[in-house]
Amino acid sequence: MPFALAVTACRHEQRAPAPSASASAAGNDFTAQSRERHFQEELARAQARWRDEPGLGDCAPALKEATDLELCQAAAKAVSAIEAEPGTTPEHALTLLAPGALALARLSQRVRYLSLAELAERHLQGDAGASPVPAVTGAAARAGAAVSQARRPRTASSREPRAVELREGAVSQLMDRTIHLERDVLRNLGAYLEYGPLPTRRAALETVKRLRSQRPQWPLLEHLLREAVVLESDGDLKRDLRACSAAGLPTGTRPGQSAETR
Repeated sequence: MPFALAVTACRHEQRAPAPSASASAAGNDFTAQSRERHFQEELARAQARWRDEPGLGDCAPALKEATDLELCQAAAKAVSAIEAEPGTTPEHALTLLAPGALALARLSQRVRYLSLAELAERHLQGDAGASPVPAVTGAAARAGAAVSQARRPRTASSREPRAVELREGAVSQLMDRTIHLERDVLRNLGAYLEYGPLPTRRAALETVKRLRSQRPQWPLLEHLLREAVVLESDGDLKRDLRACSAAGLPTGTRPGQSAETR
């Protein structure tokens, strides 16, 4: 919001009469009801997702190294635990979601790298397989240029199946599944951090702190924290959330620079 509008809004608030005690109570009650409604909606969405949507699947076609398969097996096991029992209590749910999120984040980082490496290797193989172009001069060069111009649309379209092949490779498919699951698990965790009762939100923050200590640079978790700061109404918890969020920022970056909170 522009500075002038912000100043106008502040002045308007200063001129507004103080709300009555009954109005304040009604506002607080609405806020609590709204938070509870969002909490139940998010829990229902998560339960439907873990019940109906596919899990991680078989990693063997995409991963060849033993260490990579171990990462995948750990993530698959954690996701299966969430799917089998999403959590009978908030405390139990947090104990399932935290290791699942961490295992998926580790696998996600690895398959992103493998996907880029696979893409680079296929480009190199394509370049290496190209036929050498003989040198031409004069009329032959002009004729060749005309033919090349005429064929250009067909050449561009012929690259489309290759692009589809790259997108549909085993590593790329595994990367898509992993990223989606990581986001789903963190969204499920975010329901407890953003919308749960105050004791639940505090417990969720402690869980996030432990995750942060194990994986300091985690963009999706950082985004979740920034959202929680905006939504939090308890002053002490808001301060703790802000401190936890700032702890994960690179040196010289301020929380106010986030586009999500502007």
